[in-house]
Amino acid sequence: MRQAFLVTMSGAVLLSGCGFLGLYRFHAAERASPEEAARVDFPNSFEQGVHLSGPRMAAVKVAMDAFMPPGSRVKGDNEQLAECLSKWETYDVSVLQPKEDLFFVRFFPMIERCGLDVMVLDAGAVYAVDAKGRIVAIQ
Repeated sequence: MRQAFLVTMSGAVLLSGCGFLGLYRFHAAERASPEEAARVDFPNSFEQGVHLSGPRMAAVKVAMDAFMPPGSRVKGDNEQLAECLSKWETYDVSVLQPKEDLFFVRFFPMIERCGLDVMVLDAGAVYAVDAKGRIVAIQ
């Protein structure tokens, strides 16, 4: 009985430790006030919207998690640039599906969105992701 208790407690401590290290952490999006929500007019149609199929969206998610894992930060000598490159708002994303089971996901930084006037080489990436959700290659 005591041994089972110790094993259970050890597992609980290990799992909670993962949370302290930033693993398995999920940050829910901040919600606007009910007053702000009441002023939103939802569209009647999404015909003019950007459409991502389920497999395409899954490929984007795989590439996003590999390119900038949740909780990660870019490090470098230029703190402003590092902060800029650590924000998803900095990047444009393009998705190309040349075959049914292959997706190319490109991340391209738009540094000017941060108000910086610097040249950055090799800050983006292109991921080849297959339909099984595996990263096949990175360029």
